[in-house]
Amino acid sequence: MIKFSPSDAALEGFRLTRERPGTILAWCAVYLAGLFIIALAMTATLGPKFVELARKGELVTAQDPEALATLLGGSWPAFIVVLMMTVLLISVIMGGIYRLVMRPSEHGFAHLRLGMDELRLAVVNLVLVLVGAAFLLLGVIVSQIAAQGGGMVAVVSDLVLVCITIWIGVRLSLVTPMTFDSGRIAFRAAWRLTRNRFWPLLGMVVLAVIFYIIVWVLMSVISLGVVALCGGEQALKDVTKLTPLTGLAAVATLVLQLLLQILQIVMIYGPFAVAYQQVAKGPDVPAQPA
Repeated sequence: MIKFSPSDAALEGFRLTRERPGTILAWCAVYLAGLFIIALAMTATLGPKFVELARKGELVTAQDPEALATLLGGSWPAFIVVLMMTVLLISVIMGGIYRLVMRPSEHGFAHLRLGMDELRLAVVNLVLVLVGAAFLLLGVIVSQIAAQGGGMVAVVSDLVLVCITIWIGVRLSLVTPMTFDSGRIAFRAAWRLTRNRFWPLLGMVVLAVIFYIIVWVLMSVISLGVVALCGGEQALKDVTKLTPLTGLAAVATLVLQLLLQILQIVMIYGPFAVAYQQVAKGPDVPAQPA
């Protein structure tokens, strides 16, 4: 059985960030543009009444819950549109990551493209989202049923369901890089590829999450420091007291938040590409120069 190094794979996000900072910033710009387009689509599809409630902050404090529920129930097409656009946006960024790792000679705008590779990734990611939602719903149902049998039964049943969810998630962890590399949706092939590799893959995922948390803490501290130096959070909220310094703080905070979201995608999905390469093609496959 071909083995791979979980620690080396988990560090791929750091490698990409260190070697291609300009590309990461370009992805931030694309991500921001994508969020703006999604917001426009949401505004256009939800309807003026919903937007007015959101603008006034009355979605949570609405006096008529039944009317709000009816409004939300009638807005399901908008949420589907937003979900699909969000999945496509993430898939485009994911395609850029996989292209840097596995096909660095393919370019595009900062290695980003919108083609069949990205559409296949979007389909796969949408299926994974639906599977995750199904397990979440199943967890709620199981918890409610198990609660009738006592606290210990509920704890054990929840723990079993969490373990099953993690196991399935890890077994499907290589489906996106394999789909990108093979040019076909590869759930069954990825499931076979991860056989007998659960623990190394789980270790890689845990390490990647830990590395991202470290980066998140560091950048959060930097963001708080920038805000504090520029007058504090209240200065950013009070438009009447906006100064060049608080404006700079607002821009810096926005950039850091966008960067954090892109780094999350890079540091989580970059290791999957390296793990797939090493598992499918051998541990001696070097990381492609970006």
